Amino acid sequence: MDLTEKTSNENRHPWELSRAHCILNIVKKHDLTSVADIGAGDRFFASKLHGNVYAIDAGYEKSEIVDGIYCLNDISELPKLDEKSGVILMDVLEHIENDADFLRQILDKTAKGTFVLITVPAFQFLFSEHDEFLKHHRRYNRKHLLSLLASQNICVEKCRYFYTSLFFARLAGLLFKKKKNEESVGIGAWRFSEKHLITRIIYSVLNIDFCLCSLFAKLHIYLPGLSLLAICKSEKS
Repeated sequence: MDLTEKTSNENRHPWELSRAHCILNIVKKHDLTSVADIGAGDRFFASKLHGNVYAIDAGYEKSEIVDGIYCLNDISELPKLDEKSGVILMDVLEHIENDADFLRQILDKTAKGTFVLITVPAFQFLFSEHDEFLKHHRRYNRKHLLSLLASQNICVEKCRYFYTSLFFARLAGLLFKKKKNEESVGIGAWRFSEKHLITRIIYSVLNIDFCLCSLFAKLHIYLPGLSLLAICKSEKS
């Protein structure tokens, strides 16, 4: 592995910890036998999955098995997934210039009924230097993502925003032009350890935020959020 590895002295941001916790709770409900984590990076999330786990990332130097995880550097190496399997794309599509073609490549590896979970950053008007630094091509709204998924014949079960608190924090930052030199301090740099009180408080608040967005969505009230989630089933035969 190369630069996709996180160094031991780097702390996880509470946003990353909360997102992993909340998405993992969703995945566990589906009792999947195999899961492909697309854009897996340092395998932080993939390491929490069970069954046959495939971590796919173009940043891997070679394909190999690491700690029981099949690490692949190309989607073409992913075996065909059945209806008891799942595909996870957490904040991946925004990095791809042609997201529809990329999604089609992934779906070609699935069977009808394969679980698909996608998260993307929300609302183009929130596009900032942070997105530019991370090489994002776009941010999505609910209508945009639903249209993309429909074009690929994906059955969407749920599609909603999450992290409303972070949405308003980002919006306030843009409105008041509170910009940071993110390249110098490092995107995602976090001073505190996972067990630090500040990390735990923010982590807990974000978990509550995620749950509240889910509850409102059940009432067809879609609160704005910094991110957008889609839970789907592949219709590929």
